[in-house]
Amino acid sequence: MVMFRFHPRAHAAVLAAPLLLCVVVLYVFSDDVSADLDGYWTAATAKAASALMFISPVAAACAAWEAGRLRRAKISAGTPIRNGLYIAGAALLPVLLLGVLALAVALAGVRLQMESPPGWPDAWIIASSIAVLCAHVLVGYAVGMWLPAVAAVPVVLVGDYLWNVYPPALQPLWLRHLTQPAHGCCMNSASADMAGIAGPALVAVGLAGLAIAAAAACRHTPRLGSLPVSALSTGAAIALTVAAATGVGSVTLVSKLGPDAVRARPASDLRCTDSQSPQVCLWPEHAHRLAETARTVSTAVEGLQNVGVPAPETVTEGGRQPSVEQWTITVRQDERFTDQDILAGLVTDLTMLLVSSQSDDSRTGCPEDPARAAQRAFESEAELSGWLSVHAGMNPEQARLRYGPRTWASVSRVLDGSTNIQMEWYRTTLAQVRCMPR
Repeated sequence: MVMFRFHPRAHAAVLAAPLLLCVVVLYVFSDDVSADLDGYWTAATAKAASALMFISPVAAACAAWEAGRLRRAKISAGTPIRNGLYIAGAALLPVLLLGVLALAVALAGVRLQMESPPGWPDAWIIASSIAVLCAHVLVGYAVGMWLPAVAAVPVVLVGDYLWNVYPPALQPLWLRHLTQPAHGCCMNSASADMAGIAGPALVAVGLAGLAIAAAAACRHTPRLGSLPVSALSTGAAIALTVAAATGVGSVTLVSKLGPDAVRARPASDLRCTDSQSPQVCLWPEHAHRLAETARTVSTAVEGLQNVGVPAPETVTEGGRQPSVEQWTITVRQDERFTDQDILAGLVTDLTMLLVSSQSDDSRTGCPEDPARAAQRAFESEAELSGWLSVHAGMNPEQARLRYGPRTWASVSRVLDGSTNIQMEWYRTTLAQVRCMPR
């Protein structure tokens, strides 16, 4: 038995597919998406899922259009030989497939921008995204049953788009986590918070229940026979109960989230050197650069020890605060991120660590004027960072380009001095950086 026949040329999903897929491709290759991928599948999946702000409105509008076709055909006024589920399935399955295809294109787009990422796309984010997509398709179908297509399609298209993009502009912050899974996820040092994944899925369940109840209550919806009033009342009560329960549950889940649905990535994910001291640890997506990074760190630590900076036990890419025993480092998958960039990141973090670890006695001799104190602190911090970079192994020409001619002029004069002169300058400059008003 044939469930239904699909006529591609007449279906809204087929007509909308080229434009939607083009928009999705342009979006996933934009800087907003491609800038923070860096071989990390969780971030890439979340970025692909953010394309729902385009996919969901178009899918919902297509569903509204298909519902409008059924409404105009007045199938409900006759005696259909199939029940409403079969008829709705014939109309909505191609729309849902279009949405899933668009999500797959988004995932393929982000994958093409990553170099050999370890692991697989985040299955939980994908599942939540599909749940959200299904709910929006059902809402579009319900609206299309209640309103003529000429009104339903623009209302659904604009309303759905605003539903996706407007909550991030509103307070409280948790509103943004009800519409899109893993919103704001994530840098390499973070992972998606499950509350930010489950919250939108629960909202989707509630919306789907309301949409099914609304469509069932509409007299234009195709069905076998007529529903008794008691069935409509019971269905409405169940739908409202489900919507209320899922709404409360989703708000409870996301209410403690900040602007981004992220949490600290577990340190157990790190890949570390076996015997080197200090131990160097990187995230799995950067593990192919572990040997290179270990050599760079070893050279840097040895050079910095010569100017009185104690060696750490660990140099890690983890998202924890740096300490005397554990320095932090930044590595990128892109080969254009060179060992000089790795050194620059290490020294920047180390400079902040050295400044913050000094005692309050080092603030003596600071200018009384806060503006002058801040200016001196900024200049001294740049000079200190440049000096540390050279001793850590950075090419002097690279240091000159990074810190500018004015800063480098001061640093180069110090580097020409004796060890005792440099150590005295180091202590004095460190104290001047501490003059930053607080």
